[in-house]
Amino acid sequence: MWTVGLLAAAHESAIAAGATIRSVSATDEADKSTWVVDGDDLAVQTVMAFDVAAFLQRYMAAAVQAERERRLALGFSYDFGDERGVHQIGTSPADMIGWRDVIDYANALVDLGDTTTQIAIVTDTGPALVTAPEWQAVMLQAAQVRQVLWARSFELQAMNPIPANYADDSHWT
Repeated sequence: MWTVGLLAAAHESAIAAGATIRSVSATDEADKSTWVVDGDDLAVQTVMAFDVAAFLQRYMAAAVQAERERRLALGFSYDFGDERGVHQIGTSPADMIGWRDVIDYANALVDLGDTTTQIAIVTDTGPALVTAPEWQAVMLQAAQVRQVLWARSFELQAMNPIPANYADDSHWT
């Protein structure tokens, strides 16, 4: 059976309400009619009033956010259109920190009107030299790839219920 910690969450809600509760058990966690509460009256009332649907919606929204972060970290292919060829641009959290330095450098060069200085980068494919305008073209493609993932995650989180197959590619393209 697929379980997401409903009993633990219901137990925590009773504690937060100030109830005296020893345990919550069930033969089928997804079926509230099988829940058994060992505690005072407030514990029983709080646990039995626990909003399973709202909990599941929050749980699934968090799962969608985690899937979005996973997909954002996968990177993307960028074709420089010359002898450098196609590079896989990394987008892991560590990559994004490195991007910040390159973005700042490229922006400073553009602000100074410098379109020829070479910036050394290392992609998941290997090292390459780019000019500030070339790096901005990479960033434009990055935004186009990444914004779709953000938009799809917002669309999925707005669904009620969120589909169980939220991680399928069909929801993200």
